[in-house]
Amino acid sequence: MFLTRRLFLGGLTLSLINLTSYPYKSLANSQLSTKPVQEFYTASIVSSLLDPLLNPYKCPTKLRVINAAVATASPVDVIVNGKRVLQNVDFRQASKYVDVTPGNIEVLFVRSGTSGTIAHRNFTGAPNSAYTVAVTGTLQGPSGQPLFNQSPFVIPEDLTQPNPGKFKGRWYRFSETSAVIDFRISKSSSPNVDETRITDLTPKTAIPYPELTVGTYNFNPVLPDQFDPLINNAFNPPITVEVANQQVPEGVIFDVIATGNGLGQAPNSLLLTTASTQTAPPDANGCYQIVQ
Repeated sequence: MFLTRRLFLGGLTLSLINLTSYPYKSLANSQLSTKPVQEFYTASIVSSLLDPLLNPYKCPTKLRVINAAVATASPVDVIVNGKRVLQNVDFRQASKYVDVTPGNIEVLFVRSGTSGTIAHRNFTGAPNSAYTVAVTGTLQGPSGQPLFNQSPFVIPEDLTQPNPGKFKGRWYRFSETSAVIDFRISKSSSPNVDETRITDLTPKTAIPYPELTVGTYNFNPVLPDQFDPLINNAFNPPITVEVANQQVPEGVIFDVIATGNGLGQAPNSLLLTTASTQTAPPDANGCYQIVQ
């Protein structure tokens, strides 16, 4: 199939060149030759006809990963359609976005520096779309969730710019507890007042929070109707589970990600990490732009 396509494109190119060619003759009075114009004209026709065939998608698919694999708890490399596109994504971290070709996308998570597969996922990526692929523990997500309800999860993302003076983001519950937990955001200057609260969060889901005015905020999971952050007692000294005094600038997509640890099903068996994506206006083709 690939060879047939190359032969067809090659024949089409030669035909176009012959079609637009004509005898070249130097002029005795040293007038400029029309040959450069002819060659430019031919190249323009060939390019305009072949570009849609060779480059059917003007906009790539954007992809990032979250490493929440508690079973290995180690860095991973990510191979997409046979190419290693990300390396050393630490446990409990999100990678940057990378561009991949739209269509069938095969994602392999391997231990960093090896070919030992930890997990894999196949899905169809649309052009000018973005996805997060998250490898986690064995706790499943809700039935009917878009794309998949078990690890690795595939989350379609929204990379449109926030409104002027605002930021937005999501809460990713990729920890390994099924306990009932709320997610609240408060201004650092008034920590006991909810700016927004998402209640009864379902495990292994990603929920957007409303756009907020730029400023300094606290982000933390809490027990229902509570204000005090959870305390993770798996560490010495214990760790307060929150992102405190976080200044979030304009135009940013600020995501808060909960990952699991060895405490298993306890409500406080999680830690938080964040991912900040600075967006930019779409390019001339309407493709989403990211300022890494």
